[in-house]
Amino acid sequence: MTLKQNAYSGRHSYPKYHSGMLLVQVRPLRQPVRTMTMTVAARDGVPEELPVGMAALAFYERAGLLKRVVPLARTGERTAGEEAMVGRAPGFRAAAAVMATAPAGGAARPDAGLSMIELQRDQDTDALRQALANDPTVENVSKVPVRYLLAPRRRSAKRAASAGAGIARAAPASPLWNLEKIRWAQARALPGFSDATSTKVAVLDTGIDVAHPDLQGRITHYVHEHPDLPTASSPQDIVGHGTHVAGTIAANINNNLGINGICACELNIWKIFDDIPDPDLDPPARPTEFVYFVEPIMYRRALIDCHDRGVAVVNLSIGGPEKPDFVEEQAFSRLVSAGTTIVAAMGNERQEGNIISYPAAIPGVIAVGATGISDRVASFSNRGNHISICAPGVAIWSTLPGTPGQFGFEAIDDGAGNFRQGKPSRRETDYDAWDGTSMASPHVAAAAALYLANGGSPGGTAVRDSLARTADKVPGMGGGSFHPDYGYGRLNLEALLRRARQG
Repeated sequence: MTLKQNAYSGRHSYPKYHSGMLLVQVRPLRQPVRTMTMTVAARDGVPEELPVGMAALAFYERAGLLKRVVPLARTGERTAGEEAMVGRAPGFRAAAAVMATAPAGGAARPDAGLSMIELQRDQDTDALRQALANDPTVENVSKVPVRYLLAPRRRSAKRAASAGAGIARAAPASPLWNLEKIRWAQARALPGFSDATSTKVAVLDTGIDVAHPDLQGRITHYVHEHPDLPTASSPQDIVGHGTHVAGTIAANINNNLGINGICACELNIWKIFDDIPDPDLDPPARPTEFVYFVEPIMYRRALIDCHDRGVAVVNLSIGGPEKPDFVEEQAFSRLVSAGTTIVAAMGNERQEGNIISYPAAIPGVIAVGATGISDRVASFSNRGNHISICAPGVAIWSTLPGTPGQFGFEAIDDGAGNFRQGKPSRRETDYDAWDGTSMASPHVAAAAALYLANGGSPGGTAVRDSLARTADKVPGMGGGSFHPDYGYGRLNLEALLRRARQG
């Protein structure tokens, strides 16, 4: 396989927002939804008392222009009012479902009042958004920004089968340069070293290969099922990105197999991608590939879950150029306020103008850039004043699913302007070396877990400050304490744990 820019480069061709999709949050209702809907008179199938936004939603439903409405709360977690809306007459069902999510009083769940609306046509999005924004029952409404993976290249590698196991493995010397660079062995040899065995680290990504020999005993929680969503989401990690990230963080150590992870934490995995690829370009442009984008409901549910499970560290090797919608923003604020350390990849658009990527640029997030073996910034790694630190992100060996998969599919034009999936863009299996700020971010997430396990002060601000104070100043920083290519320097795990032990 030759080096090739793959689907997750963050190209300008990617759509900024999900087509035809809106997030809406309704205010608490003055009376129970069940009572209100039973007493409203209807004319031509549309209740006369519906406010402007809900009337517009009812119009789109009656015209066959509505694809779906999905409450952010999972099935089984919804209120009796929400479930009572199932089976209502067409023309009112969507509006009733949205209104039924409204909190009725008391302490509301973070997903209360929230629904995802998807229209058949993107050109109708702005009109419905405006109508909902003018609706007195609506608290917030927003378009939904696209998030995608941040591993820009596939790197082929020579692999040798491990004895008797049939598992491809990295050679023991130069491929693990990343651990040498961050002084991993020296950190683990410190007096009183404690591994992160009780620290919950969340990976929100493409899933994980639960059967991978190098990840056995590490996965304590895995969420991938969403029965109320129409798109498929199997337990399989099709792309392999999540398995690669998880292996860098927590592959089994010194087991004579494959690689060594940085720590032995509790991996909490949320699959935030469905299994159905999307075209990589907005109409009317011509797509070049069908690729996998973050599924917005799965992603937002995962962020809420991370808080509810008391996760200590979250790794997000995803990004996109648009600022967060109100749900994503609120979820991050809630996590930061709870003391969760959030680590995110800076993005891979350096050669395209260093586009600011979110969630890395969200306040309170530790943004990570990528460096190579010479400690120079990687050719793809974004720069910016919001960067916190850099870490190895070039030719990083890590785990991949043992089953075949692909990054996406070639887009084939049928000659009439219609596109279908062609040849898959296949990945390796078992192990491989990948590039990307996606690969740099988990180094820092694992380091944060070890910092906390060794007595470091909790909370993203304390972790960020300690990372900054202990990072190695690299030549590209020109002698300064901060540089937009490197942040406060390249991760030094040994120095970080020394600081943690000092209290």
